[in-house]
Amino acid sequence: MKLYHPHTFDKLGLDVLIRRVKGFVHSEEALDFFDQLQPGDQARALLPELQSTEEFRQLIQFDSPFPNERFPTLSPLIAKLRIEGNWLSREELWIMSGFLATVQRVRDYFRTKAVLYPRLSELVKEAQFAPELAAELKRIFDDRGQILDDASPELKKIRHDLVKAGGELRNVLYKVLRKAQDNNWSLEKEITVRNDRLVIPVKAEAKNQIAGFVQDISQTGGTVYIEPAEALALNNALRELQIREHNEIIRILQVLSRRIAKDLPAIEVCRRIMLRVEILRAKARLAVELDAILPEIRPEDKWLEIRQGRSPLLILKAKQEPLSIIPLDLTLKQKNRILLVSGPNAGGKSVALKTVGLLSLMLQCGFLVPVAEGSVFPLFDSLFLDIGDEQSIDSDLSTYTSRLFQWRQMGDKMGDKSLFLVDEFGSGTDPKQGGAIAEAFLERFVRVGALGIITTHYGNLKDMAEITPGLLNGAMQFDMEELKPTYRLIEGMPGRSFAFEMAKRVGVHSSILSKAQKKMGTDDLDTEKLLRELERKQAALAKLVRENELREQRLKELVEKNERLEAELSQNKKQIIREAKEKARSIIDQANKDIERTIREIREKQADKEATRKAREKLRASRPDPGQEPEPTKVPAVVQEAEPARQPLKLELGTWARLQDSETRGEIVEIQGSRVVIAADALRLTVPVATIELIEAPKERKSNRIRVVGGRINREVKLDLDVMGQRVEEAIPAVDRFIDDARIAGLFQVRILHGKGTGALRDAIRSHIRDHHSIKELADAPVEMGGAGWTVVTLQ
Repeated sequence: MKLYHPHTFDKLGLDVLIRRVKGFVHSEEALDFFDQLQPGDQARALLPELQSTEEFRQLIQFDSPFPNERFPTLSPLIAKLRIEGNWLSREELWIMSGFLATVQRVRDYFRTKAVLYPRLSELVKEAQFAPELAAELKRIFDDRGQILDDASPELKKIRHDLVKAGGELRNVLYKVLRKAQDNNWSLEKEITVRNDRLVIPVKAEAKNQIAGFVQDISQTGGTVYIEPAEALALNNALRELQIREHNEIIRILQVLSRRIAKDLPAIEVCRRIMLRVEILRAKARLAVELDAILPEIRPEDKWLEIRQGRSPLLILKAKQEPLSIIPLDLTLKQKNRILLVSGPNAGGKSVALKTVGLLSLMLQCGFLVPVAEGSVFPLFDSLFLDIGDEQSIDSDLSTYTSRLFQWRQMGDKMGDKSLFLVDEFGSGTDPKQGGAIAEAFLERFVRVGALGIITTHYGNLKDMAEITPGLLNGAMQFDMEELKPTYRLIEGMPGRSFAFEMAKRVGVHSSILSKAQKKMGTDDLDTEKLLRELERKQAALAKLVRENELREQRLKELVEKNERLEAELSQNKKQIIREAKEKARSIIDQANKDIERTIREIREKQADKEATRKAREKLRASRPDPGQEPEPTKVPAVVQEAEPARQPLKLELGTWARLQDSETRGEIVEIQGSRVVIAADALRLTVPVATIELIEAPKERKSNRIRVVGGRINREVKLDLDVMGQRVEEAIPAVDRFIDDARIAGLFQVRILHGKGTGALRDAIRSHIRDHHSIKELADAPVEMGGAGWTVVTLQ
């Protein structure tokens, strides 16, 4: 976007936002970026920038905290290493180490977030360097950036010797110092350092009392710093070790610098990527502060629609002092591409105009904007400004000559993809001449096809907007009762200055107002009267619209509440039905287990009479009293379901029957009204007629079943199989044998324990046996009996 005013950023307030966003960055590169920021107009470059900023905004607002990094200034270090033979100082290597650690943390943060933040994840994915480099630097430094003893074996040895030599030297010096104190030659309690050598402070008049070398004298001359003769050799040894330590550190730094230089191209890529991350994060933090979003962008359309737009400058100001911000709604399209805003002074015309300009400029500089969803922005290729004295920096721009120059430039250089903003159009000269010149320029602007906003008090321009295609009047609303602006823009009607109302309010004499009205002329008075009536009706209409919106909102809330209640009621009903069915199923399953267990016990104990009697008593104790009907399960009325009437059974002695939902079957040997006695193997069961169904008498057992010899199965058949913890290849053969044994034994239902875990073992088992011809159904066990950790197998 080309800017045709040298102070566009200052006039619209973008400089304030740039200063704000610069507070969110730390590197010199990022600061330079914002200092040189210019708006773009190419969608292929601008849209990815805005979309990435939007992703970062959502990350900051809704995701786990982003690594709180202070991105360092890395360009000078990279430039230094590009020159062969250069090496980085300890402080510079510490900065490099921190930078590489930051790259790793940022990459780790986005490693699993590609779906949520595709652009940011793709950006940081390219930040790669040799992983051992960061580890090597981390091994060298401690948490304060100092070289560790273990940086090299030689350094470790030197520092060990330094500690030893320093201790010996201090012992000698403190011995001399104590002697000097005892003889009143020194008043100091500590030794000190002068010229990189340890010395003792001595009174000037006593300097000849201690044999040694004077290394320094205090500024007052009252203290002399003496290196005692007995400490000379120790000081020399200590100094030699210090030099050796320094040289070893230099060697380590040089080795590390050469190692980094080999990876310099990759590190340069990382620097550029982290700079982008730092800039995007700063823009996103500003967006969060302004409650800004990414609106719809239509690069080629001549369509600007702002919904609930707010001035970013007022938002920041409101954070410092109480301030009510009135949102701006505005639409510029081909038919009404130039909006002519009129209304009273201090009514918000200039704020509305500058807000539109600032939002458009922000967006094309890659910033998100504080508007509501549904807002639409084009991409302008140029921006023209003519804003009056109060917004100007240079006084020469306030002259009418300067304004004429701005209008001429607009007429000559604007195109149909331009945006122009003119405040107080036509002012600055004789009203009649100024109005006529402004009208002529406005005709030129209309022909160009640009989008624009103009504020004015001139009646001839308002009249022109009513009859000229491409122009649209707009008014800043005014509270007639309170006589104060509301700062709301109303499109489609011109505004009034309210000069007479304001004059009356401040006490201007009625005779003066009466004379002024007569001087206005009949036409002007009629126009004012018509505008007042229009504003009254507009205010009434706006009130009705607002009331209707509130009613619609209330209706919407009631509908949503009703839908939630219906959903909850439906869910509760389903839950009750599900729980009732699960309870009934659990009771039936338990009864079936009791019967199957009793039959198995009788078979295993060879149908012994005493065992049979005990089994009967045990089964009878677990079932209702034969002389009374069992108490029905209490289920809420809301979940009772009607069932078709059952035809009465033709009961005869010798007929065979089967218990419903069970493979237990036998011959009817006694009829007791609503109950019958069934002989199932060696067991006699008394059950309600309602729980049985008649079947044909069994034929001779087929050869594929295990023969029963003396009431005992020739191999023990279990009802449960435990394969939990086994591998799939171990469990599958065991399951096959288990199902075969159960089928041959004529069992109705068995269970397999595989555990929950990841579900892999369960899925493999079920997939393997699901299509077996002897399998009727596979299901989870009831929750209270193990749930998904068990598979209940129902056999044909």
